Amino acid sequence: MSVNVNVCNIKSNPHCAHGPTVLFSRSNNSRRFYACSACRDRKDCSFFVYEDELNKVSNYKKNIWEMEKKKYIGNINHIKLYTVFNKMKELSESDRIYCTTCEEFQLPKFRDKHIEHVLETNISNYYLSRPSELLGPLDNSKKEAQYFFSKTAVKTIVDILQTRNVRNVLCIGAPRIHEYITNEEPDMNSLLLDIDRRYHNFYSPLQFCCPLQFCWYNSFNNHFFLPESYNIFKDFLQMDKGNNLTLVTDPPFGGRVELLSETYKQINELYKTINKRCDDLEIIWIFPYFMEPQILNSLPGFKMLDYKVDYDNHPLFQTGPKGRKFGSPVRIFTNISPNEIKLPRDQGYKYCDVCDRWVANENIHCNKCKTCPSKDGRTYTHCEMCKRCVKPSWKHCGTCHRCAQVDHKCGELIFEQKCFHCNEEGHKKRDCPKVNHEKLQMKRKKNCEKNCPKVNHEKHANEKEKKL
Repeated sequence: MSVNVNVCNIKSNPHCAHGPTVLFSRSNNSRRFYACSACRDRKDCSFFVYEDELNKVSNYKKNIWEMEKKKYIGNINHIKLYTVFNKMKELSESDRIYCTTCEEFQLPKFRDKHIEHVLETNISNYYLSRPSELLGPLDNSKKEAQYFFSKTAVKTIVDILQTRNVRNVLCIGAPRIHEYITNEEPDMNSLLLDIDRRYHNFYSPLQFCCPLQFCWYNSFNNHFFLPESYNIFKDFLQMDKGNNLTLVTDPPFGGRVELLSETYKQINELYKTINKRCDDLEIIWIFPYFMEPQILNSLPGFKMLDYKVDYDNHPLFQTGPKGRKFGSPVRIFTNISPNEIKLPRDQGYKYCDVCDRWVANENIHCNKCKTCPSKDGRTYTHCEMCKRCVKPSWKHCGTCHRCAQVDHKCGELIFEQKCFHCNEEGHKKRDCPKVNHEKLQMKRKKNCEKNCPKVNHEKHANEKEKKL
């Protein structure tokens, strides 16, 4: 049973504590319903109402919704939290206390009140400036599910940004990227947008004479919990007139791609509008390789890079003896041209002259497919009957007329989402029979010629030599 989402006019939907809800529908039920955008478990957010009953909701229930929203936001006294944080910095390391149970710093005189709580003590300046390394990761798989980049992955991603002369980085999630930039790169600026309310302990509110570095934010509905945060966000998009700005995002892997894509589209439109630009905001989206079809269905201009993104706190998202056999399954999806991103040779990457892009060492170029086809960290093999490269463990099935796993169930694979062109289920826009693909290709080519600057071929040739 599949669950579909309606991404239209989310801002006008009823609100729960986490912002505008989303209109969902199940494939076996025609009744649509509103539920929380961020929490997939009703235990975390109980909001639920059928679309056809929304106008029948009693004032009593509406008041309960309002009370829950105010309670969720009102529980945070940002000024008090940051004041205590500043006092922590004045104390010796041995006197610094963070109560994991209460999710707040505590002064030594209040220690006895938290004696039965889980406490972090002897906190160094290093951890005060890198909260993601101090705080335990939130591990609710149906809500925030935090996994943090390894130091190698962080350095590689920042190196990619610096090579492209990026000075301003909008981090939606990705706190390790934000912390690295704020602590190690004085010539770069970063703004963190995250749903983790614990970061209020570490970053200043607007009332302090410090640049705001954190906005409490829900990426599944593009919702800022505090109105002043939205203004800070807009100002950040306009820094340097939008030049040298990149969005880096690392959303929960279980989140709906349709909602995230809609958020990034809205941010991109805002970026172009307020800066009066025609070019798109550059985006780096870190997500598992097997989510590529969903991402490309929502954002067809994106490409997947070969770089395997390692995480510190997930055994399957690591390279090495304790990690997944073929390396981390997490990749970089981006609207930046792949031939403009150099991957580190010392981490197992090479330059493919035919494809004009950096690929993993095990990704062998196929002259028949005219591409480096591997996606999962293995060397693919070419199937003459399918006329494409497939995973080495797959075999061609005469019944299904395609390659598949040896123990698969024969039958046609059906794409369950809706087409973004005709809104019908079972196919993607690129396969839609109602799209004039030749006309669409010509339109994209004209838009590219209109909006993109002319290529300096001499400069491009010099840059190509540097890649080698």
